[in-house]
Amino acid sequence: MKATEDRNIIEPIGSSNKIDFELKIFASLAIPIFFSQLASHATGVIAALMTGSYSTVDQAAVATGNMLFWPVFFGVGGSLFIVTAYVAQFYGAKKFEEIGPHVKQAFWLCIPLIALVSIYLIFAGNLLDFFKTPENVQKITKNYLLGLLVGTPALFLFQPLKSFSEGITRPIPITVINLGMVTLNAALNYVFIFGKFGFPEMGGSGCGVSFAISTWSALLALILYIYFSKPYQSANLFKGYTPPDLKKMGEIFKLGFPIGACIFVEFGLFSGSGLLLSNLGQNTIASHAIAMQVTTVTFMLPLSIGLAAAVRSGNLLGAGEFVRARYSSFFAIIVAVILASFNFVLLLNYGTFFASFFNTDPIVTSLAGSLIFIAAFMQLSDGISFTGQGALRGYKDTLAPLYIMILAFWCFGLPVGYILGLTDLVVPEKGAIGMWIGLCLGVLLASVLVFLRLDKTSRRAIEDSDFKVV
Repeated sequence: MKATEDRNIIEPIGSSNKIDFELKIFASLAIPIFFSQLASHATGVIAALMTGSYSTVDQAAVATGNMLFWPVFFGVGGSLFIVTAYVAQFYGAKKFEEIGPHVKQAFWLCIPLIALVSIYLIFAGNLLDFFKTPENVQKITKNYLLGLLVGTPALFLFQPLKSFSEGITRPIPITVINLGMVTLNAALNYVFIFGKFGFPEMGGSGCGVSFAISTWSALLALILYIYFSKPYQSANLFKGYTPPDLKKMGEIFKLGFPIGACIFVEFGLFSGSGLLLSNLGQNTIASHAIAMQVTTVTFMLPLSIGLAAAVRSGNLLGAGEFVRARYSSFFAIIVAVILASFNFVLLLNYGTFFASFFNTDPIVTSLAGSLIFIAAFMQLSDGISFTGQGALRGYKDTLAPLYIMILAFWCFGLPVGYILGLTDLVVPEKGAIGMWIGLCLGVLLASVLVFLRLDKTSRRAIEDSDFKVV
């Protein structure tokens, strides 16, 4: 990671090559990040596919466990996502020696965060009674949550190293390791769900065992790769003992908590709506979960461009290129919207077809297809919202997006969805379809507000001489 090895992050501004250069930079960042995010999500997709072919009850149980776990994990663990912005800005400013100490403080911060999520998982099963989840689903869900509990520390410790690698514009190693993790997870799911090679047949509970083994394997692989790879050495991550610094830890958490809270708000919106719908039966749970799995795959596109935008804007801000940072941020949104339009067409026309891969029950696939059809109209809004949020992370503007998400999703989208889906106040009760219409409207409102915030923040960075970066 020497200066002579640094990639060019700044191209001399010229109208003839600026667009080509930004495309090249975003492609080099976003494509590996996309496949890395896709690989991470693939564990859930594979579990849904395999449990769906095993039984609808097991599929619903694993989906319920994911709805309980992932919003909380991302809500708490998302606090560590700000590390990418720190690393990107230090990297852009060529302050390589500052990277290691900040990553180490992120590791110290992991300890209380791991404890918090672990305590939650120990008692999370009690929430199933509150949401009136069917008894046969509850038993499998609780066993699945045990596997998630074992894998949780590895997930947290993986994130600072991931931010380190992506922040210095090296996302490919993360992609390769995540692909390896998915391959291992798929093989283990096959073994434990169906009881192959002499192992007991565990159904959906086996997904938890697979998760724990694959996440710890991925963490070990990433540690070894960074330790032995020359591009990471100048950060001095593994040299010397660095005690916890409460001030730096507090700064990371202060800036990072709104990021995690933003993710919790959106993930919690979809997961919470699924839990509200769970009393409608296992078919509704499975349909909602299938629609979430399909649309989360398409969601990886704007999310990846947003993560790339965080790195790109952070690099440019660290180098003092405020005008270029603004240009790059909105360029990323344009790219995200163009690509999201392809997702829109796919989901609009092939929703039921995609759903049929997860479950062969025509009732389940029909409802899931209807939900995916509604989700098609979220695609462009997601492209604006999450790419804009990613760019704002590069500016370390994290609190305003949180307020936006709370307003758009919990104060608007979820209440509208609840009214349309589970009451007769406006129209006859629409069930899951009504709930998803509300979610779609929430995402639309969020995209408008995030766009306006990015415009304000990027202008302020140019006009304000006291704007702070690294």
